Amino acid sequence: MPEFLRAYIVVIALSICMFSLLLALKINFIKRSELKQWRNYWLIISTLSFLVSNTWIYFVTIAIILGYANQSKSDKLPLFFAISCAAPLYTFSIPGFGMINYLITLNYASLLTLFLLMPQAHNIKKLPISNYPFYSAVGLYVVMISILDARETTTTHSLRLFVTYIISILIPFMAISRSIVSSEGLKKCLFALALCLAPLALAGCFESLKYWKLYSSAIAHILGDDNVQRYGLRGNSLRASALFASPIAFGYMMVIGIGLVGFCKKYTRKKHMCNFVIVIFLTALYYTKARGPWLGLIVMIVLYIWSGSNRFGNFTKFSLASVITILALSATSFGAKLISMLPFMSSAESHETSTVDYRIKLLEQAWLLFREHFMFGLANYRDTPEMEVMRQGQGIIDVVNSYVDIALNYGIVGLGIFSFIFFGLLINILGVIRRLPPDQIDLINIGRALYCILGSIIFIIFTVSSINYIPIFYWLIAGLSSGYIRLCTNKLVQPKKLDVTGRRV
Repeated sequence: MPEFLRAYIVVIALSICMFSLLLALKINFIKRSELKQWRNYWLIISTLSFLVSNTWIYFVTIAIILGYANQSKSDKLPLFFAISCAAPLYTFSIPGFGMINYLITLNYASLLTLFLLMPQAHNIKKLPISNYPFYSAVGLYVVMISILDARETTTTHSLRLFVTYIISILIPFMAISRSIVSSEGLKKCLFALALCLAPLALAGCFESLKYWKLYSSAIAHILGDDNVQRYGLRGNSLRASALFASPIAFGYMMVIGIGLVGFCKKYTRKKHMCNFVIVIFLTALYYTKARGPWLGLIVMIVLYIWSGSNRFGNFTKFSLASVITILALSATSFGAKLISMLPFMSSAESHETSTVDYRIKLLEQAWLLFREHFMFGLANYRDTPEMEVMRQGQGIIDVVNSYVDIALNYGIVGLGIFSFIFFGLLINILGVIRRLPPDQIDLINIGRALYCILGSIIFIIFTVSSINYIPIFYWLIAGLSSGYIRLCTNKLVQPKKLDVTGRRV
């Protein structure tokens, strides 16, 4: 039996087990029929990702399935999140004509946007742009990077990039933000996203335990490239990545998943089963051996505590528990091995220390280049002598910091707008959480989940470049955050109703 068929059988078996566990949680705001529908779409798309060997047939089939989903009566937005990363991020180019080689390059996420998000947003009543938080900033960011990317390239390629940014950034952000009309809908989206990630968490655990990258054979089967996902080791074990491009990208997704499952735990009586799901995500996160996401999880926990009541008391408990855990772990061989993988805790000759040194040197070299092109950055900055010294043995310059990449590409203007959007959303979410009355428990729970997840994303992308699903998901979370802020703002400005005695209710 070919390897891709054996891998497919394992992935589907693991996924069915995970979906059965999610069904057993009986989340009180999800109908069983909805969950089964999301599961079926996820399994169908995953099946195509393994069994179809031609990219054109693959994308046409996906388009037909999404077209059918768009015509169904199901809620499109939760479905979008339920299958948002059900397949590797394959790409294909639409051929051009005459002197134009190709019109545009699309991928799986682009198809989801075009077939599910755009029609969903079109059916929602439109309000003035001022009603949607950070719409103008995101639009300005897309226009600005499109203009700056036009430097030293052709007009046709510039237009391609502009359309690509609209499909990958502007439409998802605006469509998601506009489609959020109730707390129930927002809760469904958060659970659907957790559902999409859960099978991949179990697959990641299996990969590291069995030393077998399950999705590598599927990618090789469709793309014909055996080097798409290389087997990487750290600490004498395989670094899990599931269908994502790298272990750190997988770790980034697992941190998001932990935050989402933690939110869903509030809406089920099966707390022990929900804890088991969280343990699976934590195990998958450990098997990535990616220190950035590990630290991102700590940031998420700290932000979650900060967004709640009794902050200082809970911080004290968390700090004491952390110290006790570290002391207990340091007394075991496993704990000593785990701690040695952390930044600045390894020996000077270790691989872990070399990756930290590389990141520090990257910041130093990037600063030299940034000072010379402060305002608008530099096109093709990787070709400069300052960055050439960062070239690794694999022959690449790995800019393992999304902020550095934006700053060098688009200068302080691009970095400023990008930071304004994400830090602005973070501050605004905390602001509305603080202003919401205690009886708005659903909105408070949603806000705390989005706040800690967005904060962890902001931290993790400091340690990784925006590759694969990483930028797709931070724009999706940004769209949810914008919709949440609008929802809460509308709730806060609504006039209070009076009961028969004249008291506010």
